Amino acid sequence: MKMWLGGRLKEAVAQRKKFLPRGHEVAGREAEEHLTKIIAAGIKGTHWRIWEGLRIPNKNGRRREIDCIVVGGEEVLLIEQKHWSGNMEVIQEDGKEKVIQHRRSGEEMDHGDVFGTIKLKGTILQHHHGASEFFSVSMRPFVIFSNRNLEVPPSVQGRDDCWSLNDILNYLPNSGGDDPSKDGLSPADAALAATLDRLGSWDTLHLWGGHTINGDVFSTSTNSGPIEELFYQHRDRITKIRVNADRSLLKALFKRPRLYLDIADKDGVFDTCEAFPDGKLNYKRAGSSQRRSIEWRHITGIELTSRVVDDEDGVPRAPTDFSQIVTNR
Repeated sequence: MKMWLGGRLKEAVAQRKKFLPRGHEVAGREAEEHLTKIIAAGIKGTHWRIWEGLRIPNKNGRRREIDCIVVGGEEVLLIEQKHWSGNMEVIQEDGKEKVIQHRRSGEEMDHGDVFGTIKLKGTILQHHHGASEFFSVSMRPFVIFSNRNLEVPPSVQGRDDCWSLNDILNYLPNSGGDDPSKDGLSPADAALAATLDRLGSWDTLHLWGGHTINGDVFSTSTNSGPIEELFYQHRDRITKIRVNADRSLLKALFKRPRLYLDIADKDGVFDTCEAFPDGKLNYKRAGSSQRRSIEWRHITGIELTSRVVDDEDGVPRAPTDFSQIVTNR
């Protein structure tokens, strides 16, 4: 496909458009990573397990995300992390709890029943796991407010379903907590771990400039070039895609800017191909019901973990056994 000088320079400029990360999103992501590192250190060398961002299917196949799950102790920890600032309060409205955040800017955010939501997610996990009484496990759902710049009322801090970082540390074996898993996970915990290992998280899109998008990646547009057929054939196998692009304006004077993709599974890169810059990747952002698309020219990498089955009605569904995924074109 020929491209004249003006077109090559225009394409190189388009590929250099930067999508900068948003401050509050970066802070939240860093807080999640910090908590994960602390927990990982607290269970290092033991049989305990940790999972991040798993999404649990409910009865109709829709999924609810749990920020962090820790298995190995007397109870399974289900952690909902909030990295808010300002101050917060819990109010009662129509017989239900509601958590209100007051930002320093004066903005008021209604977050709904945060404590009730993580309890509900625990119930959904129990139902999805479907263990018999012999393999039942005790679950401890709670919320941690990880930002020191958030004023949390003493009445909230004292709740059983509100933990601090110290509460988590004191529970972990390397920080002085008990370790019931010294001889390996119990049969009940091992069964739950097997269920959790079959679940996925969000897909992640990395854009030029540093911005990341978490959500569900569905498909590529028909004008995406060779990647379109390869993506369709191996959607349930691909774990990562690295986009190699030379965004040099100088080099665009002599040749057409092109995108070459490294396609990887759990064992590493298994194929390479080209993507056309104006082709699009179709996805839905986490927390949104609206489908969107992003041109391949703006993408630097993709991580695929959701293993969605798209029913084409806007509802991505997760089967309980990912080895049974069958797609029909």
